[in-house]
Amino acid sequence: MKTHDQLQHYLGDFGTFQKFITLLVVLLSPLWGVTGISMTFLMATPEHHCRVHEPGSSGEHGLSPESLNHSIPLENLDGRSVYSSCLMYVQTNETKTGENRSTTPCIHGYEYDRTYYHRTIATEHDLVCERTWLNEMGKSVFFVGLSLGGIVSGIATDRFGRHPTLIVCLFLHLVLGIGTSFASNFATFVILRAMVGAAGVGYYFCSMVIAAEIVGPSKRNAVGMAIVTGGSFGFAFSGFLAYLIRDWWKLQLAQALMTAPFLMYYWWLLSESPRWLLTNNRVDEAKAVIQMAAKMNKVVIPDDAIFGETEKLSNETEEDPSRKYGVLDLFKKPRLRKITIATCVTWFTEVCVYYGLILGSVELAGDPYLNFILGCSLEVVLNAVTLAAMERWGRKPVIGGSILVAGTCSMASAMTRVFPKVSRGFAMVGRSGIGISFCSLMVYTPEVFPTVVRGTGLGLANMCSRLGSVLTPFVSLLGDVWQPLPMVTFGTLCFVASLAIYTLPETLGVPLPDTLEDSENFGRYV
Repeated sequence: MKTHDQLQHYLGDFGTFQKFITLLVVLLSPLWGVTGISMTFLMATPEHHCRVHEPGSSGEHGLSPESLNHSIPLENLDGRSVYSSCLMYVQTNETKTGENRSTTPCIHGYEYDRTYYHRTIATEHDLVCERTWLNEMGKSVFFVGLSLGGIVSGIATDRFGRHPTLIVCLFLHLVLGIGTSFASNFATFVILRAMVGAAGVGYYFCSMVIAAEIVGPSKRNAVGMAIVTGGSFGFAFSGFLAYLIRDWWKLQLAQALMTAPFLMYYWWLLSESPRWLLTNNRVDEAKAVIQMAAKMNKVVIPDDAIFGETEKLSNETEEDPSRKYGVLDLFKKPRLRKITIATCVTWFTEVCVYYGLILGSVELAGDPYLNFILGCSLEVVLNAVTLAAMERWGRKPVIGGSILVAGTCSMASAMTRVFPKVSRGFAMVGRSGIGISFCSLMVYTPEVFPTVVRGTGLGLANMCSRLGSVLTPFVSLLGDVWQPLPMVTFGTLCFVASLAIYTLPETLGVPLPDTLEDSENFGRYV
């Protein structure tokens, strides 16, 4: 029996110590939920039209209906006549109507509908019409930040420890978040917001890894799902917070200040992972954490269970416990290389489709806040179903099956655009399917990589996924070519990912691998 397995035998799968650490990381996860999805509201684009100078006018967007008809041309959108968002009539002394009048791009700026959004980055910097690409670029840069944050924090957590990396990420999240709220120009906002995202994904992944390494096999699924569900609560709370605070900089500041309590208390409340300490030959520190855990769990662990078995662990493999691992180590062993590639492909698809559907939820008919909160709340409910399904059938069937559901519904939504309610229903079911598979994948990924590269593997998978999320806003623009094309693209990606997931090992009830050698046999016969 290896060191970690023997210690697990003494401590149990889910004693008081494990419950306390689980509580800490679950409480932290909603903060990431707020950070990860709030760009939906910070950069939202409300309905708008060209500004026409007419002092004292009233009505829609500040103009009377007569003035709108005289100043703004009508366009056909899905069979409806709507006022043009980007064109206005050329004002002349001649009396012309309808198609006989010349149009021009907005020359006096824009008027925005303030019904749902009072002040966003898009309205403050006029990121509409010919400048729409800047808005999409800003979202893509944020996803680049998430990508870099995942891989950098993943390498850091494997080299320097889970706990110090998490604390540094919380500190950066607070400081950079406050700085973002006072950004005076668009470029500064984009750069700082991307760095906030990098810090956010860093502490979230650290907490996932800590939880996976501290609890026993019988509770990993439940604890992982609790963390993911906390993130879903954060998503829903983000919509509620945006409903209350409709000015982007105040909303960003509120999100940043939410970090302060965690930073103040977690540096001394949260323990380092004893599994990581033992794997890195830091036995004295591991002993202190294990003895504290034993005291909290009211059990006694003999010293030789820590020191004697650690020496055996070193003899079980040719790997040096003091060696530092990196991204290239994920590709040195054939089975681990296969796991890494398949995981990255699946993450790429999951996040691309997930953000594509969730960012589109605020564009559905009706109140964007209500649509968003309802969609996120549905995910919270579905997480309970996901937990039961993974406990019964394992990780792979749940992830692969729900991806197939998402792909099928995305295709169906694209094909039923002429029936808006039906299309919307398919889109919501598709979002639920991709949400189930995504949260299942979050639980699964830390389990499939060995301890020495667990953070790095999770970070690399995240980085590959962000390549998809960087493309998501631009995939949405494919609707200008053919309206159903974005949903067709998402559906196709889902079908590809469902094939990749079935090449991976099952992890239900299986002890975690620790070394690169362990990964070669991990899940081989499951």
